[in-house]
Amino acid sequence: MEEDTGSQRIRGYCALCTSRCGAIATVEAGRFVRLDPDPTHPTGQALCAKGRAGPELVYHPERLTHPVRRTRPKGAADPGWERISWDEALDLTAAAMQRVAEQHGRQAVAFTGSSPSTTAIGDLNGLIQRLANAFGTPNSGITNDVCGWGRAGATRYTFGVGSVATGAGGAMPDIENTGVLILWGYNPSFTRIAHATAAVAGMKRGMRLIVVDPKQAGLANKADVWLRVRPGTDGALALGLAHLMIERGWYDRDFVREWSNGPHLVRADNGRLLTGRDLESDGDDRRFFAWDRAAARLVPYGPTTGRYDGKTSDLALEGEYRIATSHGEIVCHPAFELYRRLCRRYPPETVETITWIPRAQLEEAARLLWHARPVSYYAYSGHEHHANVTQTGG
Repeated sequence: MEEDTGSQRIRGYCALCTSRCGAIATVEAGRFVRLDPDPTHPTGQALCAKGRAGPELVYHPERLTHPVRRTRPKGAADPGWERISWDEALDLTAAAMQRVAEQHGRQAVAFTGSSPSTTAIGDLNGLIQRLANAFGTPNSGITNDVCGWGRAGATRYTFGVGSVATGAGGAMPDIENTGVLILWGYNPSFTRIAHATAAVAGMKRGMRLIVVDPKQAGLANKADVWLRVRPGTDGALALGLAHLMIERGWYDRDFVREWSNGPHLVRADNGRLLTGRDLESDGDDRRFFAWDRAAARLVPYGPTTGRYDGKTSDLALEGEYRIATSHGEIVCHPAFELYRRLCRRYPPETVETITWIPRAQLEEAARLLWHARPVSYYAYSGHEHHANVTQTGG
């Protein structure tokens, strides 16, 4: 806190959206009058219009600062709101929850909240999840199917980090250290100022930029490659990029072996991962396997340790293998082989037909991803409002 001619300057951050931009609040005579960016804060290079309007939001005459209760039936022209105390509001809510639980079971109660991307509720999401757990219902965060699941839920299965419950927004891009940044359905100039300022700084030092967006909005007009994707076809675009990079060898095979389930064997008969239970009737169904090409044998993988029982340099990523099990011989393929086969269904000409993106732009984007690496990536709501968001996001 700093004294400045009778006013106070209080350092903190703006909580009005998920960006959490570092800010300095000016308080005069006990009244919040101004919010400015704090360049000394990691996310404080700029503030958006909403952040700067913080004092107007705090003191708006229609801002609700206390609980109210409806006194007339739903549908009435005038709800007849009346002010009540916090204690009364909490008692009424708790009684209603308990009543539903007794009549219909605790799973009949659902917990949700406003979007942490556009409100100040983000710091409370973890507490809401804990309340739902303590109450005994799995129904929480139920609106994330249309905003948040793709980037924070589905991507967890790919990157291993990110949680919808905490409003973390998934894995954050390391823009400061990246060689090429992908912004997919994401305009940080409007939604996360900290990422926008970091991206501009990155481009000044030579970082390359790929933007996937039907509109040439925000940083799209500064991008090295702007992929004007047909809405709803983002998954086909991702598979098309992967196809080009796999066929041209533009991927890190050692990384795929060490940090993905690419080597894990998948049964051809049912599409499930090969487990210890398949090999022996009393085997561990949580134990998976890869195939060592040099030794021509199975290599176990422990999901709890995250390690293979042996070296990984010869683990197969392609091919077909016949594995002897307790129920006879089973044909298996590495997971990466199946992914490669899927990607082959999306050559550039097919992708152009589906997504409307010219082949030359697709190839340029794939080239940048490999030759300008390391890569950082972040997606937002632009690709989430479609039925295939889980597959696209993951």
